[in-house]
Amino acid sequence: MDSKQMQKKKSNNNDEDGDSDEDSRHTSTNGSSGAEYSLIQSRKGNLDDTTSSCVDEELERQTAGEFSRKYTVLRQIGKGAFGCVRMSVRNSDGLLVVTKFIKKGKVYKDSWVDDMLLRRRVPLEVSLLMTLSHPNIVSVHEMFESEDYFQLVMEKWGSGMDLFEFIDRNPVLDEPLAAHIFRQIVSALRYLHSLNIVHRDVKDENVILDSNFHVKLIDFGSAAFTRPGRTFAQFAGTVEYCSPEVLKGNRYSGYELEVWSLGVTMYTLMYGENPFYDIDQTISAPLTFPFHYSTGQS
Repeated sequence: MDSKQMQKKKSNNNDEDGDSDEDSRHTSTNGSSGAEYSLIQSRKGNLDDTTSSCVDEELERQTAGEFSRKYTVLRQIGKGAFGCVRMSVRNSDGLLVVTKFIKKGKVYKDSWVDDMLLRRRVPLEVSLLMTLSHPNIVSVHEMFESEDYFQLVMEKWGSGMDLFEFIDRNPVLDEPLAAHIFRQIVSALRYLHSLNIVHRDVKDENVILDSNFHVKLIDFGSAAFTRPGRTFAQFAGTVEYCSPEVLKGNRYSGYELEVWSLGVTMYTLMYGENPFYDIDQTISAPLTFPFHYSTGQS
């Protein structure tokens, strides 16, 4: 996606300078100012919970329209406050894909944009993922829309494992491999920042990888457009990965949040645990290291 394409996208995210209403001060611990659908949400709750927003009774409405003619849903692999994620198969050739079903009625009002390329009003996450193109950002095959849902069909990357699950398996991880993984995440963020986009929810759960350790950034439910001098008041992201100034309620540009989140992700990748586990710890930042790696000196 080049800068001309991005200029065609008009963002209606209004939590910038001067926004002080109650919605702008809303805090969410699972992510966000937009449609939040991490594949990892399945670990936050029971996939068979019939009280979730993605119960079987909703399946017909989720898959309504052209999507159901082209794809068949296999199973649910994640859920969130605004919809769910399901493994699906393309009927024409049996290709496995991952589909996000985004419930329109649950998307925050400031997360809608008028997309000139799609010629319709869509959640910002949909608008971005339909246009972004980078080897370390998840790709979208196509998008459908029903009366109640947006149906975002994405590539199934590798086995579907994310960095959280990879770390949870206690891998023997050397520094060159950790650096290889980390550089790819940074590359994705540099690309986004070059387009004046901040992700705002970088964490191990939002990075998927294949058997060759090629990683991709997912879940753009907290993403936002920015510009020089713009600041945000609304918290977006995950508390354990959030920077102290944001947790203190200060306005922020978004970039400092990304840098802090990258540091937490690197620590978690290297040590297999989070450096901070609550708001007080993060603000006081009592950083300790379970053991030491090389100093980089020969």
